[in-house]
Amino acid sequence: MVRLLRKYMVSIIVVLLLTIALVLWNKSRSFDDTVMASVPNYTDIDVTSILAADDIQTKLGMSFYSYYKVHNDKGAQDSEGYSLSIPSTEYSAISSKGTSVESGIGDRPGDALALIDEDSWVEYAIEVPQDAYYQLGMSYYAMPGKRSSVVRSVQIDGEYPFFQAKKIEFQRMWRESGETWFDNQGNEFNPKREEVKGWQYRDFRDSEGKVGEPLRFFLTAGKHIIRINAIREPAAIGELNVFSPVQLPSYEEVLKGYKEKGYKEVANQVVKIQAEKSILRSSPTLKRIEDREPLTEPFNKNASILNIFGGAGWRDGGQWAEWDFEVPESGLYNIGMRFGQWFINGIPVQRTVMIDGKIPFKEMNEVLYPYKPNFQVKVLGDDKPFLFYLEKGKHTMRMEVQVGSLGPILESIVNTTRMISFLSREIIHITGTNPDPNADWKLEKNIENLVPRLHIMARDLDGAVHKLYDLGVPEGSSEVSTLYEARDEILSMAQDTTTIPARLKALTDLQSSLGTWANGLVKQSLVLDYILVQSSENSWPPAEASWYVRAGTSLYDLAHSFTKDYGGVGNVYEGEEVLDVWVARGRDWVDIIKQMIDEDFTPETGIKVNVNVIPAQQMQLLMLANTSGLAPDVALGVEGEVPIDFAVRNALVNLNDFPDYKEVVKQFRPGALIPYKYNGGDFAIPENQNFYMLFYRKDIMEELGITEDQIPQTWQEVMDLIPLLQQNGMDFYYPHAPNAPNSAINEFAPFLFQHGGGFYRENGKLSDIDSPQALEAMKMWTGLFTNYKIQKQADFYNRFRTGEMPIGVADYSTYILLSTAAPELTGWWGMQPMPGIKQPDGQINRSTGGLAQTGIIFKSSKKQEKSWEFLKWWTGADAQERFGSELEALLGVEARWNTANVDALKRLPWNQSDLDGIMKQWEWFKEREIVLGGYYTTRYIANMWNEIVLNGKIPREAIEDGVKEIDKELRKKREEFGLDEEAAKDERP
Repeated sequence: MVRLLRKYMVSIIVVLLLTIALVLWNKSRSFDDTVMASVPNYTDIDVTSILAADDIQTKLGMSFYSYYKVHNDKGAQDSEGYSLSIPSTEYSAISSKGTSVESGIGDRPGDALALIDEDSWVEYAIEVPQDAYYQLGMSYYAMPGKRSSVVRSVQIDGEYPFFQAKKIEFQRMWRESGETWFDNQGNEFNPKREEVKGWQYRDFRDSEGKVGEPLRFFLTAGKHIIRINAIREPAAIGELNVFSPVQLPSYEEVLKGYKEKGYKEVANQVVKIQAEKSILRSSPTLKRIEDREPLTEPFNKNASILNIFGGAGWRDGGQWAEWDFEVPESGLYNIGMRFGQWFINGIPVQRTVMIDGKIPFKEMNEVLYPYKPNFQVKVLGDDKPFLFYLEKGKHTMRMEVQVGSLGPILESIVNTTRMISFLSREIIHITGTNPDPNADWKLEKNIENLVPRLHIMARDLDGAVHKLYDLGVPEGSSEVSTLYEARDEILSMAQDTTTIPARLKALTDLQSSLGTWANGLVKQSLVLDYILVQSSENSWPPAEASWYVRAGTSLYDLAHSFTKDYGGVGNVYEGEEVLDVWVARGRDWVDIIKQMIDEDFTPETGIKVNVNVIPAQQMQLLMLANTSGLAPDVALGVEGEVPIDFAVRNALVNLNDFPDYKEVVKQFRPGALIPYKYNGGDFAIPENQNFYMLFYRKDIMEELGITEDQIPQTWQEVMDLIPLLQQNGMDFYYPHAPNAPNSAINEFAPFLFQHGGGFYRENGKLSDIDSPQALEAMKMWTGLFTNYKIQKQADFYNRFRTGEMPIGVADYSTYILLSTAAPELTGWWGMQPMPGIKQPDGQINRSTGGLAQTGIIFKSSKKQEKSWEFLKWWTGADAQERFGSELEALLGVEARWNTANVDALKRLPWNQSDLDGIMKQWEWFKEREIVLGGYYTTRYIANMWNEIVLNGKIPREAIEDGVKEIDKELRKKREEFGLDEEAAKDERP
């Protein structure tokens, strides 16, 4: 034994040391929950920032939770026994236009007032008996519009009591229009969704679901005016209800009532509801999805089956789904469901559960679904399953996304983030943006209550963590690490305030990480497999298959993957005369395209089409396919800079050779065709196109005294506005991506085109960015950053939300973000054409481009005429409109199709004001030329910006240096491809 110990002594010591190191490392990863014990509790410290009075959030109004606390501190209580129902036509005042009295809407007799246009409104006069809280509700009928939910705002006596009152959402109803369908491979696809018309009732609730109950409005005794403003979509009002807050009974109270009424538990009953067969849902984006866990019902190991409901799309506050079921006898039942909640690590998500349109008891208002990476079975109940009384016959069950339990926590985090922002700005006022880290800035002397403010922020973050633990979040969960890291960073600053000037970036990073964390927590995704309504003696099924069954399924899928064609979509034809189309888009997009082909194009033309998916933005696959002789007939989703690379290699069909080409391209803006021209030919047709617009916060602009008709139209007006913004702690945004130099050319292009310049001359032989027009454009572009000091890099979307950047230029992706991921801003932001340069004739030149994706035909195709027929059909207005509508119905507004077809764009569900702005901007749509060697232009424009803005170089010198290099590369490429035998002899004048 001793001999063995001696022999392996070194190994044993190494193992022991590694074990000790591992233990110490693991302990170091955890956060110290006792660290707050040494932090004082402050009760009489004023933590208000000197900047708070000028903060735009302060000007825009308090949140509901702050409003509720203010009135509770004054002794406010719920009113009791009050109820008032006002028919919609008994108004005290209405807007002069945009309203209509409609008769016989839906199944309701009589008249009803409809708010049709945005900004129309109606007022109702009420009188309440006491100073107290009241709640509001409204019956409504969603009228034909743009497929979005109805949004209204509510004012009491001309004021918004809290900012949640600026957006009250009323959902439409949707259902599947038929059965699911299968392709010839056995894969299942979602049917279309159609809107269900009908009257609905809804209490006024927080549109994001962060407040667990209907909103409470404090009213003093006496008369008041309630105004309902139309923010989005037309809808009729049945009645406006004002009533005392509803107090839901507890389960114990309901159970006691069951016993008093003699209700008995049923026996030997099981009713199973397949969740994917939801009869109604609040959005067309809520759909069936696939799951491959063996116990998921139904299951098909050989094909794709849509066997669960929800997923990542069922996540936003207020979204609901409804199922119907029938019980064979009256009595008391248990209810449970098989679900998956693997979306937010460690954090439970919530749903409100309603039976027959009502919440049965308080505990069903906020049902928690805990996190687990696998399926679970949830039985509704606490210590033991709840009993639900159901009469014999048909019933409905609705589950609605709710974030209520997390609402106060999120509010606390948002408030802490604002406090960090205030403190950061106060420090910068003292130290500047680039402080000397070795200087003594005496921050504790210059910033009142600096250390107490840091301690209070840290305590708020620590409190949020422990509230999450109370909700069932496991201690040490990775989801709370962001809060712990922020807490410890702040405590470290409080311990030694002299280190703060050197850690300004850390403060900025804290704001960003906390904001991202809070935004992520609001997304309450969940999947459902089935719902069980059964008698209590029945056992609940297992949540997941045994490990060996799951392993067997995984091995089968692995083996099947070697023979399965993942590229083919929908019906696949073999051994026939078939058009081969490759699409560089996501699977959901391509599924719709293939369905449209099978339903429309093939029956109309007799041309069969196989569609294959290729990875988006991996255009090298097309080049490799062409080189190897395996190119398709048609490719869609081709990036805008790619067609010329193929055209110069004689790999594409010149679409000008088709006699009807000129007629077909009238559907597009002329400027959209510029990048696809080469050597007298046209080699692609645009499918979609990006666009830049001016986005602005209506509310903040009004606070600054700027009305909508005073929003800047020219760059000079922008420059006049920037000092006003900066005086109020805000800034203007113009995009610049320092880590994406390829974007610089698109950032510069609007200034160049608006000054009347261009990128090239002599058909792309020489650069033209040393022209006088280009020099002025470069000075204006870089001057925004050097003279007006706008930020060189910023997250415009988040700063737009917070109000720090209430106006700026951004592209289509920002429109989508604001439309889908900033629900609190609905109706409070606008979009106008990009600022431009006023011309001598009074017009404003707003020229800008938006290079996006195209369709091309390969020259190797033996079916060029059929390919042209397909490309004409696909880019035509009818197909583009249907694709856009189907895509939005499937994936929501975030997938809105920015078609390049002008007529199709007008038919898609844009808000009219947004569409008007886009069409006005498109009048000036102009895209840049794509030439051989043009990548050098892209590279050196980015270099010019860096030299001028970052290094202080004179614009003319930076341009001249860049143009020399660009011209060299242009000549080199033209010589390489033999385009101009004289190019090498050309000398620049």
